Order: sequence, then C-alpha cells, then structure tokens
Amino acid sequence: MGSTKNTSPAPLSVGLIAFLGLTGCATTRPPAPVTPPAVTEYEMDPIKIQAVKGPEGIHLETFDAAELFEQAGAALSEDRYDDALKAYDRLLKEFADTRYTKAALYNAGLAQQGKKDWAAAIARFKMLIERYPDTADAKDGIFQIGASYAELENWPTSAEVFAQILERKDLNADDKIEALGRRGFAQFQLKDLETAERTFKSALAYFRQIESEERLQTDFYLGLCKYHLGQIPHERFRAVPLRLPEKQMSLDMEEKARLLLFAQRQYIDAIKLGNPQWASASGYQVGALYEEFYDAFIHAPIPPELKGPSNAEKRDVYFEELRKKIRILLEKAVRIHEQNLMMLERLGVQNQWRDKSKLAFAKLQKLLDPNNKVDLGDSAGAGQPSAVPPPPPVPTAPTGRPGSSPPASPSRENNPPGSKEPPLFERQIL
Repeated sequence: MGSTKNTSPAPLSVGLIAFLGLTGCATTRPPAPVTPPAVTEYEMDPIKIQAVKGPEGIHLETFDAAELFEQAGAALSEDRYDDALKAYDRLLKEFADTRYTKAALYNAGLAQQGKKDWAAAIARFKMLIERYPDTADAKDGIFQIGASYAELENWPTSAEVFAQILERKDLNADDKIEALGRRGFAQFQLKDLETAERTFKSALAYFRQIESEERLQTDFYLGLCKYHLGQIPHERFRAVPLRLPEKQMSLDMEEKARLLLFAQRQYIDAIKLGNPQWASASGYQVGALYEEFYDAFIHAPIPPELKGPSNAEKRDVYFEELRKKIRILLEKAVRIHEQNLMMLERLGVQNQWRDKSKLAFAKLQKLLDPNNKVDLGDSAGAGQPSAVPPPPPVPTAPTGRPGSSPPASPSRENNPPGSKEPPLFERQIL
C-alpha cells in the first residue's frame, strides 16, 4: 500500500503571527486630533444711539467715531472750519479715547488756524502734545505752535519754539532744515540780522553734509534760507546813507555798491536752486536793488552851493546830468524784471512776484521813456522815483505738516501759517 500525504495546514511560526498582529494594529489606529481653525477677532468702533427731538417728534440717531471723523475731515478740506470744529469736538466728547482721538486733536488745531484764531490753535496743539508727547503728530504740533506764534508776530516766542525743536532727537533732514529756516526767519523779523545770517548758513551747511545720503521732500526751506541770505545784505544796503562831503559820499557809494553786488550774488544763488516761489521772489529783488540804488542817488543831499532859490537853474542842470549818469541803473533794472517775467512765463508761475515784476517793468519803462504810453494798471502814478520801499512779504509757503489721518494711511496734504499770503507758516496741511 502506498503511503498517504499529510495535507493539514502547517502551523504558523511565532514571527509570522507577530507580523500579522502588527499590521493589523496599524490599520485600526485612531485618527490624529484636528487643530481647530484660528479665531479672527475684529475690533469695532463703539456706536452711540441718542434720542433726538425734531419737528416730527423724537427719533433715534446713531453715529460712531469714524463717521464723525469723516464728516469733520470733509468740512476741513472744504474750508468749513466751524463745521469741522463742531464735528471734531463732538467726536472728542462722545468718544474720549479711540484711534481717531489724536488725529482729531491735531486737525482741530488746523481748523482754528484756518479761522486765523492762532491762540486757540496753539491751545489745541498743546493739548495734543500733553496727551501724546512721543508721537509724530506731537512733533508736527510743536511746529504748528511755532508757526502760530509767527502768525501772531510774536517773533521772540516763535524763535524760542523752533530752538527747542532743534534739540529733539527725532528730526529728519526736512524737519531740521525747516526748523532752522523758520527760526532764522523769526530772527530776521526781529532785525537781528547777524544771528539770522548764522542760522540760515547753518541750515545750508547741514544740507551739504547730508545731501549725498538723504533726499529732501521739499526744497522750499532751502530756498527760504538762500533768499534771506540775499535779504540780509539787501537790508544793509538800504541802511547805508549817501552823505556829504564828497569824500564821504564816495565811500558810502562804494559800500552801497559792494552790498548790492553781494546781495545780487545771494539772490542768484537762490534762483539757481530752482524753487519757483523763491526764484521769482529773488528775480524781483535783484531788479529792486538797482532801482533802489537809483532812488538813493536821486534823494542824496546836494552840494551846498546848489541850494537856495538863486541856484534853481544850477540844480536843474545838476539833476539832469545826474540822471544821465545813473540811467544805466534803471536800464539794468528793466532788463532784470524782463528776464524774471520771461522765466516765470516759461515755468507757468502766477504769483505776487510776477505781478510785482510786471508793475515794476511798466513803471521803469515809463521813467526811461516818458512818451511811451504804458498801461500801468494799478501802478498809476508810479512814474516818479519812489522812496526806498519796505521789503515785500515772503512768498506762499508749501509746507509738510498735513492734516492728520487715523492710523495706517496718513494722507498728508499741503496748506500753510506765519508770514502772510497765504501764511508762510502753516504745516498742514500748510
């Protein structure tokens, strides 16, 4: 008989059993815990509800800080200063501490400047500085305080404010040059010409130090400094009298001519900077220098031998010959005003300096050629030599202290206050 084969399954080895057990555990492991999604939080401005009594009875009025700030800003941009102040004050009263508070305090000061209530503006900016002393708006507020004192023609206090600003450690190049320019301007108004001259020169020296490293946002205050470095010798030129005897008059003429040429060089340096406001002002002043020199000769004392009724004919001959000799001064002035007008035409500039040059050009043409029918407009009667004129007002100042906006996106406009037309010292904004 043949033997039979055993067909029963072979026993599994311990290792295989262990392997199958491990693989079975892997397929039944519980899923990992799911991380819950991050929670997004939104900070909402508070909303106020008030019962308001109107013609049709009582109704509910809702408003928030953002709405009031927007209303106030629109009124400020449209020069509705009382409406702006009403909205800013309501915001500050109803919402004492929001992200709009700092900007509302600053812009309320700008609204007071717009009303030309300089004392009230100073009070607003001081309130801002007390509450937020270490902010950029507080720094701008100090500039505005100095500007407002200038508008009040409180030049000593204005100069002191800008001196204090210059001690700050958070000034950029534009801030420092502006503060130096404004301080120098206050010193100039105080007739402290030597101190003003040092201040203006220090601004230019500082600019030369940083010009290769830091770009200025505006050249306006550099122009202010350069222009007034021409105004200072111009003032000294005006102050030099022409006196007898003849030897003294000769010395006076030499000194006056020296100061004229020095002032002219400074004005030309301001023109080369290229700022339209200060270039136009400087062009006008160069022409004025020659006209004023002419006037100084005409009004100088005459020799004793020409005085008295019996010497009237000799006096007429003297003045006729004098006018012939100094006619070149008027011709020079006419050419300069003509060149200034051509420059302003090219640049498309329409400002007070263009108007002044236009009137001076017409007056001098009439003086050189009395038979020339020149329409003098408002300068009628200006055909005679005038007394030395006072220095004209400084030009409009675009500055960089704008209306403040709430947090992330400050939109800085341009509007100015502290010297006339429209005020030089407005940092809005001006």
